[in-house]
Amino acid sequence: MRKKYLNPPPNTLETPICKSCPGEAHDPLECVKDIQRRCPRLPAVSGLPFRIGQSPLIKNAPTTCAPCPQPAPENLSNKQLRHRAFKSAQQLQHQKDANLKFAGQEQIMAHVCRKNRDINIRMFHKSFIAYADSCCKHIVAIVKFYPFATMDSSLMARFQTLSHHLIAQSKFQNPNYSNGPAYAGHLFSLGWRKAYESKTTVGITGIAEKVSRDRKGWEDLQTHLPEVNRFIGERFEALSKPLFDEVKDHFQPLEAPGLSPDFITNPDAFTCHLSFTLNNFANQCHSDRDSSPYTFVTWLPINKSTGQLVEGPLDGFGGEFVFPKHGFGIDFSGFQGVVDSPQKPKELCN
Repeated sequence: MRKKYLNPPPNTLETPICKSCPGEAHDPLECVKDIQRRCPRLPAVSGLPFRIGQSPLIKNAPTTCAPCPQPAPENLSNKQLRHRAFKSAQQLQHQKDANLKFAGQEQIMAHVCRKNRDINIRMFHKSFIAYADSCCKHIVAIVKFYPFATMDSSLMARFQTLSHHLIAQSKFQNPNYSNGPAYAGHLFSLGWRKAYESKTTVGITGIAEKVSRDRKGWEDLQTHLPEVNRFIGERFEALSKPLFDEVKDHFQPLEAPGLSPDFITNPDAFTCHLSFTLNNFANQCHSDRDSSPYTFVTWLPINKSTGQLVEGPLDGFGGEFVFPKHGFGIDFSGFQGVVDSPQKPKELCN
């Protein structure tokens, strides 16, 4: 009896050749050098500090990649040209309808993911939506930029409150070093998660020794978690109600507690856990294993010492967030504001 494989059997798989590392056999989609080669806006060397909005402090850094090969021109009849124009207009309208449905606006840049090792990675510095394919039915990510210059003062105040709250919470925690792909910065967690003490199944994140130094202050912080939960939920729902509803519909049947200090079911909750990062956090290329259909991500420029929003030029490392296997990335350089994004955690590799 002959076995059938949905994918080639292991002994027939060919190791991809990385163009940026001659003589080395590894997946180019996970190679930092090859990712940099495919990003026209990224410097050839990573990890050097620069002021966002200015040129990287690297001499002779390449600014362009080799042009992608273009197909030979076709000789089409007038009828074929009209049909092609009709199909193009039809596809454009279909994309606009999808943009309006998922992102709430027709006129937003769109990206169709193509897992091609040879094409340049498309870097975005304005709001956009990434579709899994040209059918525009499956969302990989929606990214929206909100500049401080046009942001309502009350909304900015809520972001400021969120920032102060997270900085205060970090004082009662240790960074999470169990996140394998991380190689820079610190990752912290809030809310309910699996507990590690015997005879317990869930617990709220907090280091007992640090909590004991100011238990009243820690307990007061936890009472503000429901407001944090509401604010993040409002941001997610305002950005894309269809994706928010999908996450909420997945979460509610679990009857899990919301992001609050009380272990009770919340009919308005959409999550029971929140991770936040500080100190220029960075990961190796990886995919998350979240059970939720989408993860809601916010990039908030803050002073880590005070928790104050940074509204002016920002000193930092990097300035880009890249999805190499899907051919796109987010370029934060020069932007002064907040960036929100629901993303497909299991599908995206970043």
